[in-house]
Amino acid sequence: MTSVNSPDTAQQSFDTTNGDEKNIVKLYVGGELFMTYCSTITNSGSSVLINYVNENTTKNNTVFINRNGDLFRDIMLYLRTSTVFTKDLKKLQALQEEAAFYQLEAMIDELQDIINEVKESQDKQPSKPKVELKDVKKMWQSFNSTRINPPTYKLIEENNGITKVYSLIDIVYIKDINSCREHDESYCSCSETPKLVLMPRSTN
Repeated sequence: MTSVNSPDTAQQSFDTTNGDEKNIVKLYVGGELFMTYCSTITNSGSSVLINYVNENTTKNNTVFINRNGDLFRDIMLYLRTSTVFTKDLKKLQALQEEAAFYQLEAMIDELQDIINEVKESQDKQPSKPKVELKDVKKMWQSFNSTRINPPTYKLIEENNGITKVYSLIDIVYIKDINSCREHDESYCSCSETPKLVLMPRSTN
């Protein structure tokens, strides 16, 4: 198991082991290969990454880390630029978990600030109207219901600034005179089309 030292101790060990800090180190994370300067790791402040390099580097200077490769790409971008580029809330939260694993305190704090901003922005956005699907057959059955207070339906038509209101009093199925494409028959039961029976209502 990799031991985790303080950043100062880990950096000192790293410099002693690898000598020139401009050497290239290869990081194999979650099936993806990343290459960076050793100085990027030493300056990251992550004792976890530094210890990984110190204790798990192979002969060809490759470090194997069993973590998410896609998220590590964002970790490396941050180490090189000190910038978080994504605004996707789920990815930000996942990145924060990865930053916590690597003990990148500055990145954790910045991610939290961005997460708060994204949540605040989402709260200010108007909520999308909910869409509900009505089963026409069930609506038709409700007109023949024996319930004391069956549901009623109202339809509003708006056209060129003119509003008309109708009461839906029935739904009827009309057989299409055209031949059914499936059975090649006129007035086939498959060709029934629902029609709304509407009664105009006063808008006053």
